[in-house]
Amino acid sequence: MKHTVRILSLNRPIEAPQTGEGPDGTRSITEYQSLVTPKNLEPRPEDHLVHGQTITTIPPGRYLFTQGKMPQDETTCEKLWRDAAEAMWLESLWLEETLKTDRILVRILSEEEGWVYQLFREIEGPFTV
Repeated sequence: MKHTVRILSLNRPIEAPQTGEGPDGTRSITEYQSLVTPKNLEPRPEDHLVHGQTITTIPPGRYLFTQGKMPQDETTCEKLWRDAAEAMWLESLWLEETLKTDRILVRILSEEEGWVYQLFREIEGPFTV
C-alpha cells in the first residue's frame, strides 16, 4: 500500500484516554522503535517497527506524518504500520530531513469513515507554536 507522507507541525499534545475513546476520537497511542540506523541504506523491513508499548501522549513537535484506514483484519495492522514507517524513513531520505529520535508513534482514532491509524516520526528543524 502506498503511503503519502507529509510534514506536520503539531502545536498541542494529543492525549489518549485511559479507556474508551477520547473527545477527539483517539482510542490509543503506541510507541514503537526503529532499529534502522542513518547509514543503513538497505535495512530489513522488520527493523522499521519494533518493541511497541502503550503511551498516553504525542507531544508537540515537527513530524513526518502519514495515515490510512484500519484494515478489516486487524492481524495485518503491524505489517501495514511497518510499511508506513518504512515510507516515512524513505521520505526522510528524499527530503533530507534528520530524524530526531528512533521513536515512531501510532495513533488509532475514530473518524467519520471508521477507524484510522496515524504514524508520527519526529524530525529536526524549526518548530514554532
